[in-house]
This record gives sequence, structure tokens and C-alpha cells, in this order.
Amino acid sequence: MSSETQTKTKTVIRRVLEETGYAYMVSCETHTNGDYADYASSHALDSFQSALRDPSLSYEDLCRMLRRAAHREARRACKTPWSVFMANYLQKHSNSNKTGTVN
Repeated sequence: MSSETQTKTKTVIRRVLEETGYAYMVSCETHTNGDYADYASSHALDSFQSALRDPSLSYEDLCRMLRRAAHREARRACKTPWSVFMANYLQKHSNSNKTGTVN
């Protein structure tokens, strides 16, 4: 994947993360019984499938990736904005799933 394509992909992923993150925050103010990973996977699976160019991405796989990214994000020391960090993690993890490598 070219550098330009990777940059465009990360931008799309960031946009989906930001949109679902805001919607989740609003939902939490009223009522919600799940975490962000559950919410995003339920409400934006098709958007993540498109952004990650993985039409076979399942609800369970997306939840797993988002939860792992969130755990890693919570432990990080850098000042990278949340959506940038998450987009980088998701793109890297999604690519490793396709190639069979382990991060």
C-alpha cells in the first residue's frame, strides 16, 4: 500500500472514529449499557469495513481491535490525539490480520 493511500485510509478511519466517538458520548449521557467498542461495532461496522478495506471484518473482530487499541491508548505516554492514535493502531492491526503477522 502506498504512503498516499495509507494516509487517506488513516484519515477515513479517524473520521469514523471521531463520528462514532461523539455519538457514543451523546448516547452515554442518556443511556448505554456497552463500551465504545460495542457501540462503534454495532453502529458503524460497515463504515469501518469500508475504511479498513475489509468487507469480511466481523462485529467481534472490530470489537476486539477497538478494545485492544483502547487499552494500549490508555497506557501511552505520548500526546497524539485519540483518533490519530486509534486510526494508526487499527490500520496497522488490520493489515497484520490480512498478512498473518502478529503485532
